[in-house]
Amino acid sequence: MDHWFYNEALKVVFPLLDSKDLSSCMLVCRQWRDIASDDYIWKCICTQKWPSITKKPPFGTTYHRLFVTFCKPPLQPPLPLARLSLNDLVFYIDLWSDKTLIYSNAVLGSALLVGLNTIPAGISDVLRSHLENSDCKMLLQLEPKITIPQGVTVTASVLVARTDTDKMACIMHKSIFDYIDLTTSRALSYDYLKFSPRHPFVSDIRAWVSLLILTNGSIGMNMDVFGLEIDFCDVARSENEIIWLLDMLDWK
Repeated sequence: MDHWFYNEALKVVFPLLDSKDLSSCMLVCRQWRDIASDDYIWKCICTQKWPSITKKPPFGTTYHRLFVTFCKPPLQPPLPLARLSLNDLVFYIDLWSDKTLIYSNAVLGSALLVGLNTIPAGISDVLRSHLENSDCKMLLQLEPKITIPQGVTVTASVLVARTDTDKMACIMHKSIFDYIDLTTSRALSYDYLKFSPRHPFVSDIRAWVSLLILTNGSIGMNMDVFGLEIDFCDVARSENEIIWLLDMLDWK
């Protein structure tokens, strides 16, 4: 008789709980789990979230399963390894000052991951911290460094080629460095990536190119640029994410 009253008490209390507390009760013991699994209780909770669900109840499932499926935050599965490798990519980088070519180079993708040969003195602490941390970065040292006078328009173009298929894609085309971040001592330029028609719903993802500036305490009339960084920080931060993103480009 005591056991019966105990069960009846739980059946009165559990419908008064919210979904979070009810889910916690299911972890206490088998008896609580069996009572808290009553689909009528979960029907009431689902009705509060989706009132229309009672007009035509879903077939082949329970209200508890429905709630767990659509209310529990899904775990993001890790990306599988990409089919492409940075060893298969060559980046063609051109910088222009007005109509004058000031830098041009073709660099293997794997070389960009190696980073800078040396981090020079005379850079801001924020930029030094960014360069020294262990995050995945695609960096290129400009040797010798280039000097850009104040008032000129600097643009960047970046193409990438695949050595495994003899195809190329455009990452950036004559994009202007129209903003200087004084905190990180970088001049920034971006362009929107163009994706293959096989990925019609992917859009508005930017590629960034940053010029790394020697400040020596301040940015003067001329900018001394010692390095360059390419990143896709809007969506891709790891090497595998970057490769997956590049593989989706409109290769021609």
